[in-house]
Amino acid sequence: MIRQILSALLVVLTLGGQVRAASPAKISVLRPVEVFQGEIAELQIFADGISGIEATMGNEPVHFFPAENGKYVALIGADVEAKPGVAKVLIRAVTAEGIASEKQIEVRIKAKTFKKESFNVAPGFDQMTAAALAEIRHERAAFARAFATTSAERFWDMPFVRPVPQEASASSFGFRRIINGVPRAPHSGTDLSAPAGTEVIATNHGRVVLIGNFFFAGGSVVLDHGGGLYTMYFHLSEFKVEEGAMVRKGEVIALSGVTGRVTGAHLHWGARANGARVDPLQLIEKLGADGKAAARPATSNMEE
Repeated sequence: MIRQILSALLVVLTLGGQVRAASPAKISVLRPVEVFQGEIAELQIFADGISGIEATMGNEPVHFFPAENGKYVALIGADVEAKPGVAKVLIRAVTAEGIASEKQIEVRIKAKTFKKESFNVAPGFDQMTAAALAEIRHERAAFARAFATTSAERFWDMPFVRPVPQEASASSFGFRRIINGVPRAPHSGTDLSAPAGTEVIATNHGRVVLIGNFFFAGGSVVLDHGGGLYTMYFHLSEFKVEEGAMVRKGEVIALSGVTGRVTGAHLHWGARANGARVDPLQLIEKLGADGKAAARPATSNMEE
């Protein structure tokens, strides 16, 4: 009888241990997240004891990276034309035992005022030839391919640096022209007033995923910094790197110029975070030397 009781007790204890081991991961948000249109923010969560994590914001992947003490941090962006309101990040985590769990996190997107100007022009002012339209389609396809995938590794580390020393020109991020009553696409980068021939440096470590000459952007370089973060450099006159190369923060990647659809020499500097067009100056303000970001890896995954 005693042996039967002990056997039954062992079964109960074993099953109890299995139940505890099979518990799903608990995911909690460390603080609410708000982000303005065209800006970036950090999403910090606690998910101890997990072996894998995936997330999406709309149709775009969000890449979380481990921090200390069970924390995971992701850099997210709100597109310059994102609809103000609540966006949702769906997180899926898996424990070492293979038990999956999901959590939906709300991110509040706030409206921001950007500069704009309205004017009228003669009909046909900006009509494109068939050849120009073909070049534009080629340009869009090339950039779409460059942004289609990103490295799962995070190459960048703090701080981000300016690609040229010059300040932003009057044609700033988010600036929109309204021509003959029709709104045009907002300016998706920041124009820095760099004279032709100025050395352009990589704002952080990354892989060169696109080099080319295009109708609007002119000489262009796109860097993938990993984790869904890209920076772009347009209107270049000369390239100093090759497509596929790994570059270090501060490395000269090109010279500024007057190429593409421009009226004067400058550098168009752009950034994308999880598919959102964001102001690249945010990288300096929030991830620069004086940035307040919590996600500071001890070392980058970039190979020496």
